[in-house]
Amino acid sequence: MSQLVRVQNFTVSSDGFGTGEGQSLERPFGHADPGVLFSWAGATASWHMRTAPGGSRGLDDYLMRDYARNIGVEIMGRKKFGPQRGPWQDVE
Repeated sequence: MSQLVRVQNFTVSSDGFGTGEGQSLERPFGHADPGVLFSWAGATASWHMRTAPGGSRGLDDYLMRDYARNIGVEIMGRKKFGPQRGPWQDVE
C-alpha cells in the first residue's frame, strides 16, 4: 500500500503547540515566539538562509536538508500567512 498523505514541515513546541493564543496581524504566532519555535532549524548547517559557515549536523540537519524533497502538493489553510477570520472580503 502506498502512502497517500504525509504531514511534513509542521513545527510543534516541546509543550505541544504550533502557534500561540491571541493571534493578530502584529503577532501572527500569538503569544508564541517564532524565534524560539524555529530556532532548531536555523541552527542547522542546511538552513536555507544561513549566511555564515557552520551549523549543526545530525537529525535536525537531515530534516532541513530534505524538507521539500518529494513534495508534490502543499495544502495551505487560510491562516497560513496571517490570522484572518470571518467572511472573505473583496480585494481590489
